[in-house]
Amino acid sequence: MQKIFLFITILFLTVTSCSSSKKTTKNNKNEQVIAQNLVMQDSVHGMRYCEIIVVTGNLPTLKATVYNTIGCNTCPQGQWKKLEAGKIKKEFDAKMAILNGPRFLIMDKIGLSDTILPKTVFDSLEMKERAVVIVTLGMAMKGRTKPYEEQGFHRATQCVFNKGNEVYELISPEHTYIMQSFSQMIDTTLTTNSLPQLQSKLKMPDGWQFKILKLDDDLVLTTFDAKEAFIIQDELQNTYQRMK
Repeated sequence: MQKIFLFITILFLTVTSCSSSKKTTKNNKNEQVIAQNLVMQDSVHGMRYCEIIVVTGNLPTLKATVYNTIGCNTCPQGQWKKLEAGKIKKEFDAKMAILNGPRFLIMDKIGLSDTILPKTVFDSLEMKERAVVIVTLGMAMKGRTKPYEEQGFHRATQCVFNKGNEVYELISPEHTYIMQSFSQMIDTTLTTNSLPQLQSKLKMPDGWQFKILKLDDDLVLTTFDAKEAFIIQDELQNTYQRMK
């Protein structure tokens, strides 16, 4: 059971970066989401957000529902600190509740739903329901994704990084990944101002590089029509998406 919960935790640390489609549909990875048109929201660079994942159901199939504060608020620290995973688990009669945050967006624009999404209030903190994932025993037994290990997700997403701004790249021997969000869950001192020095804190695999790139043009990361987006995290749980 612990192995399954570790899988769910790392799944949602990666699946909710950028935006997701919204219509109740399933794809071949058992990801159930609510379909939507994407409306771009400007000036989100540095936006703080938090997430809660509620796991219900029974083996061999579990349902994990993700809620986050994007589009509601910026996850005020006082309200976030008051939340208790054990209390949420009991209120939802759940197998598990996972608190994920605070996290901070790196892109300048993000695609958000143009539909009215269900809202839930945790204590006094309002969140929107963003996705539901059906986690089978077979999926869970694959185990937890390790740092720098790629994970694929079927999602409709769009993120824009503005011309003239800096982006942070992880470069493997095969691919280049762009940071989408950073986390303070492990390193509470990490800020947008300290990201240029991030390399000194990372223990990357052999052949990998961390680079800072100043954009000559807008950079747009888009995944539509339930195509696969490939995500990795570093050991500080900062999230990056592969460039095609």
